[in-house]
Amino acid sequence: MPDRSEHLAAFDQLANELHTAATTQAHALRAHRGTAAGEALDGALEHTLDRLALLYGRGTHENLDTTEMFETAIANEIALAHERAAAGLSTDHHAQALIDAARRGVRINVSGHLPQARPLRGAYVAPLRPELRAWLHQRHEPFIAWRDGIVVALPEEELARLRQAGDEVEVLFLDADEMLDLAARDRAAFEAELDRRLAAARAAPDHVGDSRERHLQRLLHRQSIVLRGLRDRLAGGHPGAHQAIQPIVARNRAALENALAGAAPTRAALADPLSAAIDHERRVQELAARWAAEPDEAGLHNRFAAVDEAGSRLDALQQHRR
Repeated sequence: MPDRSEHLAAFDQLANELHTAATTQAHALRAHRGTAAGEALDGALEHTLDRLALLYGRGTHENLDTTEMFETAIANEIALAHERAAAGLSTDHHAQALIDAARRGVRINVSGHLPQARPLRGAYVAPLRPELRAWLHQRHEPFIAWRDGIVVALPEEELARLRQAGDEVEVLFLDADEMLDLAARDRAAFEAELDRRLAAARAAPDHVGDSRERHLQRLLHRQSIVLRGLRDRLAGGHPGAHQAIQPIVARNRAALENALAGAAPTRAALADPLSAAIDHERRVQELAARWAAEPDEAGLHNRFAAVDEAGSRLDALQQHRR
């Protein structure tokens, strides 16, 4: 019987396969749009995004009340606008539309004020001055001593203040959560990634060793998960809010699809995107079915089962394989 570590590894594998399936489906959809195969791929991509929402939403967003889900979605929109501005893109967002949608629900009491973006970055700061160490201890900020300085997660404005004070500040992770996840899993892989990103940050004019495009895609995926969970929640007893959120979900889908189609495809997707999409769909189906049938050793059964029970679009895609 698989142990807890194997269940956790299987969760990561299924999540990665779903993400890769979504990217491959977006590439294939771009190649086949306007055809019967394109219609099947469009439905498959929508289904994959729904399954990602089920995988990540079970046991997390589903534990939030409806007001908290709206507040999370609103904050995500502000974060997306902030990151788009940093990348030189349009800063349009749907935060106000989400507030308006919430007001069409029953006893959903969200604030009418838009929150400020305070992105948390994973950064290398050097040197570790006594004053910096004392300041971090006073704030109860954990850090990792590395090379001649530290690796730490801090708000963007605090890092700017340290840079103005003369410290070397290199942003290694635009999403500090990604850094913390990697640090907790594999120290050797973490330090190798720090080396790679530090070299990239030192060579970059903006001192960022991460990909802004990849980060935006992660944020769009994160918002897709929240919006789809919120859409399904509202379907139960908030018809007005449910109707109002549909176009917001659709606009997120369009932005995410565009980002996925713009990402580098796998070698298989480059050669034959439709066949690659079918292969990934098959692997998702097999992984979900296998782990949904295993005894639960890591509290993940409901997540595997949700993806498995959602079914697959494999048959619909295979009809169009040459």
